[in-house]
Amino acid sequence: MFVKSSLIALAVATSAFSRMLLVERDGRPFYPRRFGQEQCGGIGGEIGSTCNGAICGVLGGRVPGTLLAGAAECAQQDLADDIIDASKQQDAATAAKMVALAVKLRQCEKNTPPDFTTNPPALRNSVFCQKQPRNQQLVGLNQAQDPANDPDLFFDPVTKATVRKGAQANTSPLGGGGVAAPVASSTVAAAPAATTTPVAAVDDNTAGCAPPVTVTVTSTPAAATIADTTGTCAPPTTVTVTVDADGTDPKEVSTTAAPPAATSQAAATPAAPSSALDFGSCTNPAVEFGPAFEGRKLSENSFQPQNKNEFPQASALNGQIVLNAICNILNDRCKAPAATVAACKAAVTAVANVVGGAKADQFNAALGITSDFANVPAAPGGGPGSAALASTANFNKCDVPTVEFGIFDGRTENSFAPSGNGFVHGSALNGNIITQFICDRVKSDCNANTVAINDCTAAIAATQGKTGQAFADAFNTAVAQNV
Repeated sequence: MFVKSSLIALAVATSAFSRMLLVERDGRPFYPRRFGQEQCGGIGGEIGSTCNGAICGVLGGRVPGTLLAGAAECAQQDLADDIIDASKQQDAATAAKMVALAVKLRQCEKNTPPDFTTNPPALRNSVFCQKQPRNQQLVGLNQAQDPANDPDLFFDPVTKATVRKGAQANTSPLGGGGVAAPVASSTVAAAPAATTTPVAAVDDNTAGCAPPVTVTVTSTPAAATIADTTGTCAPPTTVTVTVDADGTDPKEVSTTAAPPAATSQAAATPAAPSSALDFGSCTNPAVEFGPAFEGRKLSENSFQPQNKNEFPQASALNGQIVLNAICNILNDRCKAPAATVAACKAAVTAVANVVGGAKADQFNAALGITSDFANVPAAPGGGPGSAALASTANFNKCDVPTVEFGIFDGRTENSFAPSGNGFVHGSALNGNIITQFICDRVKSDCNANTVAINDCTAAIAATQGKTGQAFADAFNTAVAQNV
């Protein structure tokens, strides 16, 4: 008994001493706070034992690195996506377990170090991933946060510094949190209507003050959420901004929808747009919306200024970041009149809850610039797009994939195999294994655009209920329908 008790005591002491010897790269000791909870009770081991070690063992081994403080903000989500992608090659029972573990992993709490520059050290949250997951099962999921953390403080793994909530987009979950309500509805009314919403409380003592200045901009924005299938655009909208004579105190914003009138569909934004507003030394404060900006994936749409020489702001998934930067540059660099800056800031508020190309269109319209990114996104990387370009499948780094049916790999029976550059995989008796592999590659290594990805998904659906050559023909026809 004495020997057993001594060994237990020694093991505990050794464990405690070992923890004290562990150091971070910056020389600080590991902070053991809630690390057990952050690992989700050995979820890495659960994932590793779910399927063949060459697949699940590797995936499970990656878990700890995604939950450490220095991990990239989307590392956890990316691994969860990889697990779900890998599950598509497994049997139904194994796939279901892998998906459940991926969902659990996505919601695990990440480790974050305290801010030792304060006394006592402040407990910080982990920043949120700012891109959509590849798999629907992960949409809307975020990592847990320690309830003991200061809700206003976040640890940025890039700068290794504290960031206050609202200072960066990644201090709120993707698509929401802390966004002011729009001043005017994003949907244009069918009949004339005017709404006036105070922007800031103003001292009504106007004695001795110069009269207010009113700037009115009339434009025709694209429909907020519905494509213009009738060939006519949404009714013109008048945005009125009232400011003091010196332009420093915006008092009110009103939006008036005019009666509908038949017009032709808006063309792409011109290189040098005309506007009633004075942009100072700059000429084009328009924002564009489209795929593959600054090296992003072809399937990933984001926002960026059209003229980056005048408005040097990086692209962002959160359009509000770009719009606010444009207004700040109008004021600081372009030296635009205060009334123009006020109109710009009012537009940012008005489109806060609008998404996609419609957000860019309505912001541009408030500045007197016409665009139609809701229906025709910019070209990949930026610049004028076209309806044909937006509707054409682009498999990018890969050939247009096809499925072949015949004798392969030394088999004596017919089987299915992929064909085309970028699609290397052994044959399979189950054609679904091949088609799922192809579509996974289209989304990942091929870096295909959204049309190609959607067509591949539709091609899988087209094979249901078919066998043999008919299975292959159905997939091949559907996957190439928009090439």
